[in-house]
Amino acid sequence: MSEAESPSREGRVAGAQTITRALEVLDLLRGSNRDVGLTEIARTLSLHTSTAHRILRALASAGYVAQRADSGRYRLGRASFLLGRAAERDLGFDAVAPVLEQLRDETGESVNLVVRDGDRGLVVLRYESPQPLRFTQPTGTRIPLHCTSTGKVLLAFADDPKAELAALGKLEELTSSTITSRAALTRELDQVRKTGYGTNLGERMSGVCGVAAPVRAGDGSLLAALAVQGPQVRMPQNRLDELSTSVIEAATTVSEMLPHGYQI
Repeated sequence: MSEAESPSREGRVAGAQTITRALEVLDLLRGSNRDVGLTEIARTLSLHTSTAHRILRALASAGYVAQRADSGRYRLGRASFLLGRAAERDLGFDAVAPVLEQLRDETGESVNLVVRDGDRGLVVLRYESPQPLRFTQPTGTRIPLHCTSTGKVLLAFADDPKAELAALGKLEELTSSTITSRAALTRELDQVRKTGYGTNLGERMSGVCGVAAPVRAGDGSLLAALAVQGPQVRMPQNRLDELSTSVIEAATTVSEMLPHGYQI
């Protein structure tokens, strides 16, 4: 490579690194349930504060992040929201939305569609219950797999459940009901495969329960998990079992609506 070519190549590498860092900033904000400050962003991503500030300023000028005037903290901006909506449309989520809305209306509880995102689940669609006391889980929320109804479905119906379970790492105890034993979780996943649905009885958040079923591609492979979730006062174990029929039917309908060869 000639000396004349070297600066150009270095510039391309630096540009690619900047893009990667900007995407990491957006991903951090997406995974947070609160506004995040400059110092925390820089520390979490191992960036110099000046570098993080420069990236945030560029993202803000394009509308992908927004800065609160009162605290100076950052959150995703309108452009990120519009990009997410376009992704929902392109992934076919708009087509299946009526099924989720109908499930919410029939059950009176919140409905979520969750896909696998590394070692977590990712909420990609949500329709909240109209009731004052309800479970709220924003789109973009990343959730643990071992203590949620959708997570158990994503684990139980994976191509290699044993390998998935082994790769989970420590099963964090989030409530007194959380399953923290691999042997117990293995038995739970066996039950999920047997019944066709997974449940959560206050295992991630005390007082919040859910029931979920798998959404499959045309070849039978797992695509997502569809769940009904709500407060435990309205969703004890017996009601979860009753709701499972509606959830399985809705998940089957969503599976049938997706085109052959569809992948998320």
